[in-house]
Amino acid sequence: MSIKVRLILGFLVFAGLTIASGLMSYRGQVKAVETLGNFISAGVEPLTEIQASLAGLNEARSRLDSEIQIEGEAARRAALTGRALEDVLAAVAEVRQNVGTVLETDIPAEAKADLRGLVYSLGLIETGYASVSKPTVARELEKITLGLQSAVRIVRADLDARGDTADASLESGTLEGGIGLLTVLFAMIGLLVYLIRSVSTPLRRLSQTAQALVAGEDGLDIRPTGPGEVRGAFIALKEMQDRYVVLRSTLDAKTDMLSTQIEAQQGQLQAALDNMTQALCMLDGQRRLLLSNGVFNERFGEFDILTPAKKFLSDPNLTVSLRDNENDSLQMTMPDGTILEVKRRGMSGKGLLITFEDITERERISKSLKYLAGHDQLTDLPNRRQFGEDLDQLIKTARKPFALVVADLRNFKLINDTFGHPIGDALLKCCGDRLAGLVDARASVARLGGDEFAVIAPQAKSVDEARALGSAIVSAFAEPFEVEGRRIFASVSVGIVAHDPSVDEADSANADMMLQNCDLALYKAKEERSDSGAFQLFEPALRANLRQRREMELDLKAALDADEFQLYYQPFVDIADKRVSGFEALLRWNHPAKGMVSPGVFIPLAEEAGLIERLGIWCLETACAEAATWPESMTISVNLSAMQFKSATLLSDIDRALSNSGLAPERLQIEVTESLFLDESDRVLGILKEMRRRGLTVSMDDFGTGYSSLGYLSRFSFNKIKIDQSFVRDMGRAENLAIVRSVIGLSKSLNMQVIAEGIETEGQMRALLAEGCHEMQGYFFSTPQPKEELPRVIAEITKRWAGDLTIAAETTLAA
Repeated sequence: MSIKVRLILGFLVFAGLTIASGLMSYRGQVKAVETLGNFISAGVEPLTEIQASLAGLNEARSRLDSEIQIEGEAARRAALTGRALEDVLAAVAEVRQNVGTVLETDIPAEAKADLRGLVYSLGLIETGYASVSKPTVARELEKITLGLQSAVRIVRADLDARGDTADASLESGTLEGGIGLLTVLFAMIGLLVYLIRSVSTPLRRLSQTAQALVAGEDGLDIRPTGPGEVRGAFIALKEMQDRYVVLRSTLDAKTDMLSTQIEAQQGQLQAALDNMTQALCMLDGQRRLLLSNGVFNERFGEFDILTPAKKFLSDPNLTVSLRDNENDSLQMTMPDGTILEVKRRGMSGKGLLITFEDITERERISKSLKYLAGHDQLTDLPNRRQFGEDLDQLIKTARKPFALVVADLRNFKLINDTFGHPIGDALLKCCGDRLAGLVDARASVARLGGDEFAVIAPQAKSVDEARALGSAIVSAFAEPFEVEGRRIFASVSVGIVAHDPSVDEADSANADMMLQNCDLALYKAKEERSDSGAFQLFEPALRANLRQRREMELDLKAALDADEFQLYYQPFVDIADKRVSGFEALLRWNHPAKGMVSPGVFIPLAEEAGLIERLGIWCLETACAEAATWPESMTISVNLSAMQFKSATLLSDIDRALSNSGLAPERLQIEVTESLFLDESDRVLGILKEMRRRGLTVSMDDFGTGYSSLGYLSRFSFNKIKIDQSFVRDMGRAENLAIVRSVIGLSKSLNMQVIAEGIETEGQMRALLAEGCHEMQGYFFSTPQPKEELPRVIAEITKRWAGDLTIAAETTLAA
C-alpha cells in the first residue's frame, strides 16, 4: 500500500470519528436546551406571573383593610367607590389577565383548578362592585389571594421537579461529549503511531541509505522495502549505485587520457606564449617567477622558475600588489629608447600577470597626430586651438609684459579669384614666413584660419614697442610678395593687445578674452581705408563701443516691435521726358532717445544680428503699398542687402508684397551692389534671373566701385546701371569723366538703362546730360522726404522745368 493511500485512509477514519463525536455532542446539547426551555416556559414564567398578580392583589387588600378600619359601621357597609375602587379593579384586572396567561401554559392540573376557581370571585368584584359592600369585597379578595397562594405552591413544587430533570439532562449531554472527545483523542494517537511505523521509519531508512551512497561506502546492500514510493526510491538508488560503479571506472580511464592531453597542451601553450609579440611573465605572491615566454626572455634574459623578480625587474612599481582581477597600466622606457606599455593584473594568492608591449612606433604616430591636430597643414604653423592653449598657458605663467597681434590680409578673396587658389595658398605660406621674420625666436606665430594670422610677441614689453611692432608688420606687408614669379600686393589690418600681467590681469584672464580684444582692435583697423594697411592698439573704449553696439542691437529689436522705422523717398528725375520717373525708398530710424540713426550704423548691425530679413520684408511691403497709390508711370526702387539673398523665402516675400499691395511687378525696381556676388554667385544669379522672369527691374548700384563689375555684367544682363556718386561729384577730373563716359557707353551697348546718383549741382546735371545720361538722382533735385511730402516734391520739380532744369531741345534729342 502506498504512502498516499495510507494517509488518505488514516485521515478518513479520523474524520469519521470526529463527525460522530460532534453529532453526539450536538444531540446532547439540543436535548439540554429543550429541557431548559420547557423548565422556563412551564415553570418559571407561570410562577412569575402568579407571584406578580399576588403581589398586586395584596397591595390592594392592604389599602382596603386600612380604609375599613378607619371608617364607621355605616361607611363600611356602603359600596366601594373612589380611589379604593380603582385600585381594586386594577388589581383584579391584572389577576384576570395573568391567570388567563398561566392557564395556557403546561402547569399541573391542580394549579389550573385552583386558578379556575377564582373566576367567580373576580367576576363578582368586577360586575357587582356598585352593590357589594367593602367587607364583602375584602372577603372575595382574600379568597382570590388564598387561591393564588395555593397555585404558587403547586407550580413551585412542579418547578423543582422539572429542575431535577434538566440537571439530569445536562449531566447526560456532558458525559456523552466527554466520551466523544476521548474517542477522537485515542483515534489521533492511533493514527500517529500508524504513520510513524508505516511511513516515517521507511523514509528514515531511505535517507540513511542515500547518505551512505553519497559517502561512497563500499559493500552497501540496498533492499527495496516499505510503501510503494519508498520501494521506488530504493530501486532508483540501486540503479544509481550500479551507474556510479560504471561511471567511476569510465572516469578513471578518461582521467588518464586527459592527463596525457594536458601535458601536450602545456607544450602548445608554451609555444603560443613564445610566439606572442608581447613579453609576458607571471609572478607568485612572493614575487618569484612562475612563467615567462620567449619574448620576455629575449628582452630581460632567461631565468629559472622561482627566481626573485628584483633580479630582472629593476622598477619596484612593477611588482606592487594588486587585488584579484584588478588591472593597471604604466609606461617604461628601456635604456635603448624603446617605450614599453606595461599592463598588470592581480591574481589569486597576491600573484601578478605582467605583459610588456613595444609601443615605440605608436607613440611616434601619436605625437605626429598631436602635432598635426595642433598645426595648420598648409603653413605648418600652430592652428587656432594650439595657439589658444599656448596663450592660455602663457597668461597663467607670464611675469613680464608681452603683446598679442592678430593680422588679417586685405582683399585675399580677390587674389584667390584673380590668380587661383594655388597662388593664394603659396601667398599664405609667404605671409607666415614674413611674420616670423619680424619677431624673435621666443615669439609664436600661428594661422587662426583663412587669411588671419596671430603672433605672441614677448619682445614687445611696452605699449610703444607694441605700436612699433604693429607699424613694422604693416610696413612689411606693404611690400609686394614674390610668389611663383608674380609680384602680389597683400596689405594687412592689424589688431594689437599689449598685456601687462601686473596691471590688466582682470581684462585678459584667458585666451578667448585677449583674442576678442584683438579682434575689436582689428575691426577698428579695418575701418581705415588705407591701401597700405593699418594697425590699431586695443583700448578699453573699443570694448565700451562693443557694449554700445550690443545696446543698439537690443534697441533695434525693440524698434521693429515698436514700429519706429519709416521710409523716406528720393526722386528719380527723367530730364529728357521732364518728369519724375519714380522714387528710391530709403530706410530711416527715428530712435526715441538718440534721434535719427544713420543707416550706415544700423543696417550692418541688423545684418550681424540676423534682423535684416525681417527689416527688409517690412521695407518691401511698405514701399510697395505706398507706390501703389502713385501714378502708374512711376516706379519704386528698393535696396536689398546681400544677406537677404541668403533667405530661402526672398522671392516669395517679394511676391507677397506685390500681391498684397496690388503693385505691378514692372513698377518695382530691385537695387543690389557688387558685394552680393562675393559668395554663392551662382545661386545669386539664379535668384536675379527669377526676378527678371517675374518682370521686376534689377539695377546694379554703385557700379564701378567694386572689383569685378564687368565680369558680372557678362554673366547677368541688368536692366539698369547706377553710376556711383563718387565719380559724379568730381567730374572735373579727366579720369572720372572717362569712367562716366565709359559706363554710359557700355550701358547703351548692352541695351541697359543708366542712372547717375549724387547730383548736387546744375553743372553736374548738364555734364551728365551732355554725355547721354538723362535719368538722375541727387540733392540737386530733392533730399529724401517722407511720404507726406511727395506731392510737394513733385510739384516743385515740375515748376523747375521752366527754371534751372530748362534744357535745349537739341540737348534732349542728343540724350
